[in-house]
Amino acid sequence: MKLIAILVLLIFFLPQLAAAELEIGMDIPLKNKEIYQENRLVAGVSWYERGQVVLTNTGDEKLHNILVSVDVPLQMDIEIPVQAMKNISADNNNVTARIGELGPGESISFIFSVKPPESIEFKKKGSFAISASYEDGTGTHSTSYTHVVEVVPPPSWITYGTVLASICIILLAFLVAWKFNVLEAFTTIDLVTIALLAGLIGVVFRWFWQTFNDLLGPLGGLLFTIPTAVLMIIALQIVRKPGTATLLFTVVELVALVVWGSNITVWMGWYMTEGIIVDILVLLFRKDYADRRSTAIIYAVARSAYAYWMFYFFFAPAVWKVYYAPWYAWGEVGIAAIGGLIGGAIGYSIAKKVRGAMM
Repeated sequence: MKLIAILVLLIFFLPQLAAAELEIGMDIPLKNKEIYQENRLVAGVSWYERGQVVLTNTGDEKLHNILVSVDVPLQMDIEIPVQAMKNISADNNNVTARIGELGPGESISFIFSVKPPESIEFKKKGSFAISASYEDGTGTHSTSYTHVVEVVPPPSWITYGTVLASICIILLAFLVAWKFNVLEAFTTIDLVTIALLAGLIGVVFRWFWQTFNDLLGPLGGLLFTIPTAVLMIIALQIVRKPGTATLLFTVVELVALVVWGSNITVWMGWYMTEGIIVDILVLLFRKDYADRRSTAIIYAVARSAYAYWMFYFFFAPAVWKVYYAPWYAWGEVGIAAIGGLIGGAIGYSIAKKVRGAMM
């Protein structure tokens, strides 16, 4: 009977003894996790990345005198931004936070900023070692948590490579145009038509997209991909010359350079590839200049998906050192393809009427 009584008492009191618990979590970089890839830092950037430590009392007893220590890896510089929570300090590679009390079910967080290393030779992992001590009715306790991040080298060689490749594409395009007398095939009317359509894409619809893009969130790209696809199909059907799409998008970027001040000179070759892909498809379909609705849609989808793939998987990480979450990036590519599909279908109908009126 005594053994049974002891077991009953243990079953009753043990949960009370273990009731006070402190849970630790961390987010870095402190950006929208639905858009940007989490737990990845890029070496060599000029800015500090913010990290947030979240403490949660998962028990049913108030915690007191909480002391949190964060060991920052890879000798990264630390800054403490202004925030609601006080008693946060940084010393060498350690961040310390003191919290008076934390009630049951309550959470509290604090923020600190770290500057990734100037350069690393290879991709490596770094661990933020977080330890915390606290007091409750049963005494002093401690807990720990390790948050692992991936630090990637600055893609400088990729950047230089893209510049070199861009220049090569431009030179190759000029060589092909000179060798096969491509530019001489375009009449004055053709050039005026391309310049007009390029102006609409690069000025009017780009302004519309930049102004109202945020209103539609992830679907904002449709404001640009649909009209761009429509005008591209119109250009193909009216001009009907090899290299029409390449020339169109080259002029679009030149217009953007003049009007918006875009620094795209060294990337011009890559922007030209949007048109090169379409011109190659035109040749593969035996010089079908979007004469069928199906080919118009194929051209528009190919150009739109390629343009967005280039941005999210090539330019963003290689040039601007921004890594988007893969699912978000592929989602944007898919939305761009949908915009191309819609724009291609609409563009075919409009182009037929415009060409009919010209004839």
